[in-house]
Amino acid sequence: MVDRKGYEQIQIPEELNEVVQGAIAEGLSSHRRHGGLFILKRAGSIAAVLMLCMVSLLNLSPVFASAACELPVVGELCRVLLFREYHTQDNIKYIDAEIPQIENTGKTELEMRVNLEIQEAINACLQESEARSQEYFEAFVATGGDPKQFTPLGITVDYEVKHISPQYVSFVVRQHETAFSAYNQYFYYNLDLETGRQLTLRDWLGNDYRQIAAESMEETIADWSREQRSLLWDDLSVIDLISENTDFYLNENGQAVVVIGKYEAACGSAGQLEFVIEPNG
Repeated sequence: MVDRKGYEQIQIPEELNEVVQGAIAEGLSSHRRHGGLFILKRAGSIAAVLMLCMVSLLNLSPVFASAACELPVVGELCRVLLFREYHTQDNIKYIDAEIPQIENTGKTELEMRVNLEIQEAINACLQESEARSQEYFEAFVATGGDPKQFTPLGITVDYEVKHISPQYVSFVVRQHETAFSAYNQYFYYNLDLETGRQLTLRDWLGNDYRQIAAESMEETIADWSREQRSLLWDDLSVIDLISENTDFYLNENGQAVVVIGKYEAACGSAGQLEFVIEPNG
């Protein structure tokens, strides 16, 4: 279990919003002195650094996140970074769970729907994991194992923000088991905060999304080593992996990253495959 006590005590600096505003002002001043190209590069660098620092702190400290949400500029980043967590342990399992909630989107229906969906999905995962833990414990004892020597199974739930902007939020909720990796699960959320909809690949890439994604994936595979390609199924049809329900997330550059689950396209040692989709090849 990760010890977050140090992060929980982080206090938001009173000057933080002034720093953000100052960076913007500096960019505007630089624009007057050096022209438009410089300001774009300068503002992009400043924004990238600020985003990295803010996302890290917002994920690590709910205290920091709560305070930051009150600031005019950085409050925009709080839409998915507030989480609830709980930890429990008994003689057969331990659970470390950190579950995100989206807030401050201005779309109450979206927040309620997505938060409920996340909670229901995680509840189902935990129930299944706990049942497997019980079965594993009973089998251990039935085959002569000492109950006192049984190693509790670890069940972890966490999340990762992949992309966040005024219009889009993309994140993944993950559930892992220490003893049964085949049951690990991933739930991807790509939200359009303006429309209140969850995005599909068709929404992001257009009506030709299957062809666009497949061609980009095939180009990526063509650049793999012979050893990497040998892990793929012999009869693999890449385009058949793509549908509106195919898992994907948006990366920091706003590109769709298609996620192909373990065993879907290759043998187990290949693990989960990810492909950055380049629409123009």
